[in-house]
Amino acid sequence: MTILVGYTKTPEGNAALRHGLQAAELAGKPLAIFPLGEIHQTATREAGDAAVHEAVEAGATLLHRDPQGRHPAEELLDSAMETGATLVVIGVRNRSRVSKVILGSDAQSIILGSTVPVLTVKAASDDH
Repeated sequence: MTILVGYTKTPEGNAALRHGLQAAELAGKPLAIFPLGEIHQTATREAGDAAVHEAVEAGATLLHRDPQGRHPAEELLDSAMETGATLVVIGVRNRSRVSKVILGSDAQSIILGSTVPVLTVKAASDDH
């Protein structure tokens, strides 16, 4: 049983990582990080990668994307099943109605396709 974070190197992704770390600690469960965007496998000391690097050093597992290039949301949902995730944590941002129709949404795909609860957080919720 794992807490799975869908991570992007954005303020929303960092908020998801922080909340995922807290949830894993409170539940006493391991944390797995799934990169929805690009993450350097060496976890450099750039702002986003430093947070991932610290989480991995603290015991989190950094999952790897499929080089076949499948859709990230589909891969995350598959990873949730494979890791036995009990919670998926993702960061979300506000979008206009037009962008929702034209661009679709990884977050929406994850929320609607997940068989386990999904915790969505905004970057503003991470200001505490």
